[in-house]
Amino acid sequence: MDFFWRIINFLKETAPFFIAMNIILASFLLILGLVLMSKKNREQKAKKIAGMVCLSFSMLSFLGAMSNAFFSFIVF
Repeated sequence: MDFFWRIINFLKETAPFFIAMNIILASFLLILGLVLMSKKNREQKAKKIAGMVCLSFSMLSFLGAMSNAFFSFIVF
């Protein structure tokens, strides 16, 4: 049982770093996705699909940051 609590404490200590990293990654992907989805690039199907993929991964990264924050600061 002591091993479990050491893992929980380690995750609580590293959580702020991973939350910040997820938010930075999500912001970068959001900007990149919006640039690829812009009106000028929308005519090319490959750029439109790449923009949708970037926006999807951006949402997943924001979700990861939120779930990490929820479990780190509220649950534990």
